[in-house]
Amino acid sequence: ITDDEQDLISLKDFISSLKTVQKVELSPYHEMGKYKWTELGLKYELEHVRPATNQDIERARTILNI
Repeated sequence: ITDDEQDLISLKDFISSLKTVQKVELSPYHEMGKYKWTELGLKYELEHVRPATNQDIERARTILNI
């Protein structure tokens, strides 16, 4: 949802404008908590979102230059 190229470029520009940022960590989307929604009888709103692959993470790191 938030990892298209333009979003990542905009994020990089924003982070670059901050003088106190020392480290950026990526937290890729995963489905580990999906079962909790099912157990509670709730609709899982991110059903259509696929988990990040290693290639997705590396692509984001490259664009963000981290």
